[in-house]
Amino acid sequence: MTTDLSGDLIRTTFPNASASEFGRSLIAPGGAFEVVEEDVLGERVAVFKNRAGSVFQMIADATAAFGDHEYLVDDDRRLTYAEHLDAVAALAGLLREDYGVAPGDRVGIHAANSMEWVITFWAALAAGAVPTLMNSFWSDPELRIGLDLTTPAVVLTDSRRAEQLARVAPEIPVVELEGALYARITSTRATLDPVAPKGEDQVALLMFTSGTTGRPKAVAHSHRSVLGTIQCNRFNTLLRMGALPSSPPPAPRALIAPPLFHLSAVYGAVLMFLGAGGTIVLRPGRFDERRTMQAIQDEKVTVWLSVGSAAPRVAAHPERASYDLSSLTSVVVGGAPLSPAIKQELCASFPTAAAAGGLRMGYTSSEGGSIVASIGGPAFAEHPESTGPIQDGLQVSIRDHDGNVLPPGVEGLIHVRSAYTMLEYHGDAAATAGVYGPGRWLCMGDIGRIENGLLYVNSRARDLIFVSAENVYPSEVENRLEEHPEVMETCVAGVDHPVTGQAVKAFVVLAEDSTLTEADLAAHCRGGLPPYKVPTSWDLRTERLPRNPAGKILRNVLVEGS
Repeated sequence: MTTDLSGDLIRTTFPNASASEFGRSLIAPGGAFEVVEEDVLGERVAVFKNRAGSVFQMIADATAAFGDHEYLVDDDRRLTYAEHLDAVAALAGLLREDYGVAPGDRVGIHAANSMEWVITFWAALAAGAVPTLMNSFWSDPELRIGLDLTTPAVVLTDSRRAEQLARVAPEIPVVELEGALYARITSTRATLDPVAPKGEDQVALLMFTSGTTGRPKAVAHSHRSVLGTIQCNRFNTLLRMGALPSSPPPAPRALIAPPLFHLSAVYGAVLMFLGAGGTIVLRPGRFDERRTMQAIQDEKVTVWLSVGSAAPRVAAHPERASYDLSSLTSVVVGGAPLSPAIKQELCASFPTAAAAGGLRMGYTSSEGGSIVASIGGPAFAEHPESTGPIQDGLQVSIRDHDGNVLPPGVEGLIHVRSAYTMLEYHGDAAATAGVYGPGRWLCMGDIGRIENGLLYVNSRARDLIFVSAENVYPSEVENRLEEHPEVMETCVAGVDHPVTGQAVKAFVVLAEDSTLTEADLAAHCRGGLPPYKVPTSWDLRTERLPRNPAGKILRNVLVEGS
């Protein structure tokens, strides 16, 4: 283990900290976030010297510090940190004693967002098992694939999905989370005897790729990667502040829009706010603008973790001014790129958060773990097409399809290297080898460029459209369309064409009272795009575009149904 702030590895992994006196004080020997070089999975990387070794230790420490604080809120149901940990202990004991769950076993969670979901997550970790975060929107075939990949010892579920499990996998033990079980685990005290992992690089949790195309894959995250991701985020937040706070900030109250099986929710809410004694506000069920605004108002929500079209839908809602949303100091958006026009609308619609510099979006993936780039504050509006500066704690390079590193400003495949990327695709060595290159550089599968220190993500690589051998990135056409005030959202895809190979097709959601025609939209596009990028076929509608639970528009569903 070595510490050398003059070393290239530390400088290239922590360039922002290395460039300022405050940052250097944080990562220097004895600093609050001292950085050292270590060997991780056979590679030399720069990591924080002082770190926990177990994900479960996070909730244990938070409960010791904030036992009487509310941790989970769902309308009238509320649990403090201490009450929650009692429930975790009771459920962990049940998993061990009644279902024989042993260290290293997978424990499936196949349920909608709920307090029980969170309790199950921590109970699985306490038992030394691997919480396996299953997509609660899966079809029967997808569920079968997920179960076959991970072979859980038991699956905890809600009543709706218990029927699906009985139909798809009657051989797997199932525990229903609702009703009697909740009453049982919240009404008794149990002895908590958590099982510690054998090492930092032991699997801590499994989550699944979003599956917009192809078969879902189980992404394995280690204790190191989970804890490092949280530590990196806290470090980068402090680095942006430029100074140590004079007093602890108020405990955040975070409303969760994404499904909890998604990285942005389990990392961004269940884990991220523990160090500050934060409260998670849940509103299970289908997303509804009025219900969301009511929750923000009633619970004095300070942080809203949004996803996909949730924040733009609230921003555009005609009754938004009827609700008091002034408690919001942070609105975090992600799951899908935002056009410059929508970013400007968010700034206007959430002025308190905008004034506090709390409008923020980040870029990563299930495989990438730690946030790769993040943008907020004035830069959110100043650089509307960027996902922001690259975060400290990882390395990023842009490469061509042969793996050659490209210079700044040139577009290519985004690659990331850190101690906090996924361990592997569980049970799929070939798929793992397909995304990891020499030095454990992970190909994110996205196309982008680095320009003046900012990362620009243009499109999923597989979504690139070739029109007469010219590249068309869907995002640039979508951004142009969404500049029109009568366009609510859009998705652009390539469709087969006998002459040009592919043509550009646009799926456009119009405002309800709009009278726009295809010719009007084509003219609007020609005002800002070269001719070959202007859509030649259209699908105009007023209903919302289909999205997966992670908030990404289902481009393949639109194309296949057209």
